[in-house]
Amino acid sequence: MPRPTWRGKGTTSSKPSTSETKSHDNTIATLSNVIVFLDTTKDLVPLDVAKGVLSTLSSILTTVKNTLQNKDDFAEVLDRCEKIANSIKRSACGRPESDTDPTLIRALSELKSSVDGIEKTVKAKEQRALRYRVFSASVDRESIAKWKEQLDSFLRICDHELIVHIDMEISSMGRALKGAMDTKPDEPDREPPPGRPPMFFGRDDLVRIAVESLSLQHVVLVGPGGIGKSSIAMAILNEDSIIAKFQDRRFFVRFDNIDASQITFDMFIGRIADVMGVKSTRLSAIRAYLATNNVLIVLDNAETFQDAVSGADHIAEAIDGFGALLSVRVVLTTRNRRVSTNLHRTIIDVPPLDPGAARKTFTQIYRTDGSPVIIDKLLKDLDFHALSINLLANVATENQWTLDQLIIEWEKRQTDLLEVGGGKLQSLSVTIELSLASSSIKRLGKDTRHVMQVAAFLPQGINEKNLEGLFPTIPNIRPIIDVLCRLSLMYRKGEAYAMLSPIRIHILNTHQARDTLTIDLTNVRNHYYSQLGDHGAWITTEDANVERLIAHDLSRATAQDMELVHKSCMRFLRLLMQHKPRSTSLRTGVLGNPESTPYLVDQNESWFWKAWSIWYLGCLATALSDHREAINLFTTAKLLFAHYQRHETTARCLELVAQQYSVLGNVSAAERTLHEALNLRREYHILSLYDKARTNVDLGNAMMHKGLLQEALTLFTGAREYFDSIGDTSNILLATAHQGEAEWYSGNCAAARQYFETRLSLAIRMNDNYEHVQSLMQLATAEVRDGDYVEARNLLEQAFALASEGNDVDNTCQVLWVQAALASDQGGFDRARDILARAFGEIATHGWQSPNTMAMTNACSARNELFAEDYEKARELFLGVVDSCDETSDLDLQTRSSRALGEIALLEGDIVGARKWFTKTKSLCDEAGIHSDFLYVGNSHAQLKEEHNGWRSFLEGRVSSA
Repeated sequence: MPRPTWRGKGTTSSKPSTSETKSHDNTIATLSNVIVFLDTTKDLVPLDVAKGVLSTLSSILTTVKNTLQNKDDFAEVLDRCEKIANSIKRSACGRPESDTDPTLIRALSELKSSVDGIEKTVKAKEQRALRYRVFSASVDRESIAKWKEQLDSFLRICDHELIVHIDMEISSMGRALKGAMDTKPDEPDREPPPGRPPMFFGRDDLVRIAVESLSLQHVVLVGPGGIGKSSIAMAILNEDSIIAKFQDRRFFVRFDNIDASQITFDMFIGRIADVMGVKSTRLSAIRAYLATNNVLIVLDNAETFQDAVSGADHIAEAIDGFGALLSVRVVLTTRNRRVSTNLHRTIIDVPPLDPGAARKTFTQIYRTDGSPVIIDKLLKDLDFHALSINLLANVATENQWTLDQLIIEWEKRQTDLLEVGGGKLQSLSVTIELSLASSSIKRLGKDTRHVMQVAAFLPQGINEKNLEGLFPTIPNIRPIIDVLCRLSLMYRKGEAYAMLSPIRIHILNTHQARDTLTIDLTNVRNHYYSQLGDHGAWITTEDANVERLIAHDLSRATAQDMELVHKSCMRFLRLLMQHKPRSTSLRTGVLGNPESTPYLVDQNESWFWKAWSIWYLGCLATALSDHREAINLFTTAKLLFAHYQRHETTARCLELVAQQYSVLGNVSAAERTLHEALNLRREYHILSLYDKARTNVDLGNAMMHKGLLQEALTLFTGAREYFDSIGDTSNILLATAHQGEAEWYSGNCAAARQYFETRLSLAIRMNDNYEHVQSLMQLATAEVRDGDYVEARNLLEQAFALASEGNDVDNTCQVLWVQAALASDQGGFDRARDILARAFGEIATHGWQSPNTMAMTNACSARNELFAEDYEKARELFLGVVDSCDETSDLDLQTRSSRALGEIALLEGDIVGARKWFTKTKSLCDEAGIHSDFLYVGNSHAQLKEEHNGWRSFLEGRVSSA
């Protein structure tokens, strides 16, 4: 690096004049006043981006005040900082965020980039001064003049207003994603099964038949809505024999609060994952959990996903896969006798209640001394339909009707609403309308129907805390809710008031047209959209409601309103990523029709927010380890940003795509994409030293896999020197770890050990649990090479304790892989099996893994069996790993597994099979850009023995055909 040029007068100086001293004191006083003004304004403004800019400016001026000698040279910059603070105060304070002028988006992005760059430079001066005990640090006047011009360019258009900060740094986003993925509870957040229904008459025989059937096969409960299928399923879950067999692994998954048009395969899997507490929404993760223990899973209202517009076939295949597991029993409740799955099943038709059970249900709620004959005739008119009986009994009780009055009201309502289809009475609809026409509802006014519309619209119901926020113009909202609950039109579900599926469907179909959706959602929209700027975890209990609202708005909003919708969508996705990473149904709504070109949109500002919505869909896919989907989404966002010449964000999209390729082991694609991003930054003069250093780390990683170790080490060293110069400890850690790896694979083990030890000391100083664990594993590998197995095991035990303490299941499993590999290497195959059983136990207990954690654990098991010479079992396991790689596109793991299968074939004397697998391995190496000698970079625990030399023989042409 070039030596910095120091300005100053050397070691001697003359005493400053009185005027100079006074001027200098004035500068310090002004600095102090402006810093206070910046900090005060920061506390007043509601917008995150404004707070960020003001905080950075305050940090810059504080460093100038405390460290730099030439404070007076900053006078003009100081003036600009004060003007910016005034503009922000005038523009942002007291204004709703929706009034923001989108034309300032580019200006804000440039300002953020500028002040960040200024801060880095000033902080670097401070760090250097502290490091070398230099007390005359300064910044040259050319740099200061350049900074003044940058601030001026923003001030020219800063008199309007500011926007929400969304242009997050790639490194910050990576840390946020890692934080969201690494924070896991000690126990999975499973949803407990519902209890046995309090009123349950006349269904014991059906429960007995279902329980007996479940000993051999699956069960499907079929019947119309409201007949009692869900109640029977709940009773099954609470039978003693079921509890004894399945214990806390009894799950009830509802699909009664969503339309078939909204269902996607990812949403289906996501709902199951939520109930089970599995923190991955991959089908392989669900199957892995189900395979570990006896599980009973009820899929309630299965007709919803059977009639799904998108993904119905995949959903049916997934259910078939669940049912094929010996450890799993499935119960479906559905209105459709046509069941789309191929489960080996018993179909149980759920009939209406028998007259005696119907009378018990009715009189349990409505106390009457009336004639059983008259009651039975009334209940027969209801077709002995369970939910209709419940509703009628509640409305009669609420209105204090005598039995005679009830019959009169019932007959009148039949005459008013009457007959559907061949004169047959639709009893449920009539009963609901009778409830709505009751005097207790009428007394509350017309607002009651609006409340029911909103409750039917929101899948998670109405949270009690949100009543006044969702219904600000309805002063008697709580009495309305109380009456609806007393009439059983709604019910209490946790902290929310929800609606049973048959009632919800009736309200949606009868009281609001599907196409026009006449329901007034203005207050609902205002309530939820205004909260999306918060960073709290409230979204975990309101996510489905917000998603439903955004999906509705994306499909119906006018071009004028679309900016607000996309902005809200982006914020929702960001909150979801931070607090509840899961798949969503918003992809189609955001991207639009698959036949359309997503980046050719109207020339208005909504394209910008559409691009950011796509960006955050990509971020969410990254958090869920769906790297293929992330690549597609970031690429689409890149097309939008590029189309409208947003060069900085275009480059960032490319860098994120490269990161996904790197995770998947596609070195060639990662390298190609990184160079594209670099060329773009150079072309438009947006390549900072920081950007270059971060990219060099990623490029160096690609070089290692290609076997270009010296080139990799050069890139890592240059990046490390830059990060040292600015005091960026996190990136120093990253570069140091890679430096150690490059030295290790170069055979310079002593140098590698020094880097590993440096990484360890940095991780301890930063209190970084993940880096601490990874450092200990690297040092354990070094100890093994030196033959000190005792010390290696000690280090790995420390690593395991730390990983377990941090509740990082992926990290914990990595330690167990290394421990198992060490046991295998020493011939302790049973010990390795025990260790890997602990890994599978961690996965099952926590209900979490990234998509390849299970595959990697299986690969470690396969390696152990290969070393134990159980070739049949090793082959079976490696074949399973290869299959899983087809789902995840993990070229790295697939390449290693193919090589291992070739070795197994050769050991068994199958020359043709060996050539087939080695040829595939070579093809995968070429596709991924991995050097044939560097298949195990970053995965030394997967390394095979030296005597497994079939791969080398194949490359040298010594594996001939049979």
